[in-house]
Amino acid sequence: MQDTVKQVIKRAVRNVYEMGLEDFIFGHAAQISLLGIQFQWTADTQAALMAAKTDKTVMTRNMKKTDAILREMVMITLRTDLTRTQRTNLETCITVHMHQKESTEDLVRKKVRDPTDFEWLKQVRFYWRDDKDTTIISICDVDFEYSFEYLGVKERLVITPLTDVCYITLSQALGMFLGGAPAGPAGTGKTETTKDLGSTLGKYVVVFNC
Repeated sequence: MQDTVKQVIKRAVRNVYEMGLEDFIFGHAAQISLLGIQFQWTADTQAALMAAKTDKTVMTRNMKKTDAILREMVMITLRTDLTRTQRTNLETCITVHMHQKESTEDLVRKKVRDPTDFEWLKQVRFYWRDDKDTTIISICDVDFEYSFEYLGVKERLVITPLTDVCYITLSQALGMFLGGAPAGPAGTGKTETTKDLGSTLGKYVVVFNC
């Protein structure tokens, strides 16, 4: 199963640029569609940041492209012929891409023009590495290899600034081979945030109440 998911993701890296957005989202499994959009956003923003020192408008153009993709996905939701699975798939892509759009707007507002700036490095970034033949997910200075587990059509949490802080903290702990324990009142999303980080890394998370 993992080998199959890996091969499909490898094709999707190319397909996201060659296919129309709607065809790409509905032509792939839900987690592959989401990964493709994340690959595209990471590559586009990274390229824009690298060109930003010589081209003053490239970051604004990238922000408009990110916004256009979000608007196109929202327009697709207005269709009445979508199946329940298709709608959940689309809603998940919109939820994650909304955060990517806000992150791009933050970079423009803060006049970030360097791909080594912390404002960019703190984002969850997705790369397909041909040299390693795998998907690498980077958060700050920690790189994770995608686990390629099939997760089905899963809804994702809305990503807030606090979610970003949790991701950074937990990823730094994992990078140092340590653990993390989110603390707070009941029902605030500690477990769900941890499960969401697992989904981001392609891992199936099991919760035990001891």
